[in-house]
Amino acid sequence: MIQRAETRQRILEAARSCFCADGYDKASTRNIAKLAGVAEGTIFNHFPTKEELVISSLGAHLAKAIEQGLHTMEPDWCFVDKLMHLASYRFAQIALQPGLWQVIMQQMVFSPRKGAVQEMMQSSGLLNAVQDVIEEAQLDGELNPDIPVVLIRKTIMALFLFTIHQHISEQSFDCEDMCATLRELLEAQVSGLWISKPNFAA
Repeated sequence: MIQRAETRQRILEAARSCFCADGYDKASTRNIAKLAGVAEGTIFNHFPTKEELVISSLGAHLAKAIEQGLHTMEPDWCFVDKLMHLASYRFAQIALQPGLWQVIMQQMVFSPRKGAVQEMMQSSGLLNAVQDVIEEAQLDGELNPDIPVVLIRKTIMALFLFTIHQHISEQSFDCEDMCATLRELLEAQVSGLWISKPNFAA
């Protein structure tokens, strides 16, 4: 069992390297197998299709960022700071391997299996982490508790993807620049749309 887990990990790491360097279409399972030091058939023993391989490899990569972000998050930070802390770990990964995010964007648009990317975000812990931060902020009075959590979460994901798309189009993957873009968007949402109900009493 341990050996199987180690083999799977080597395949995932090799896949990320190949996808980052060559993109989804040009990265071959033959080259991935060679880099991982396994037979090509071994890949398909772990991952039935190339698409499953890319979703798993990227999901594991994202999970690592989420785990690191949650482990180092301070409970007394404000809502935006908590979200930005999580995002900064992901942006750091993107800055180091921008090709991987381009593969994710491609798969989000062209993935033939319905729900594959949603699965990746769910299994990585991303959606639960964001939802927990939203719920805490609503309980603390930072966000309007009448706005459904799922609606705020969807908007946050949209802002995150917009940030990535903008920086991909500009070929600008500096972590601090990406954080600055997302923070500006989040702060505008919080102060303008998600803020707790104001007290208009004189």
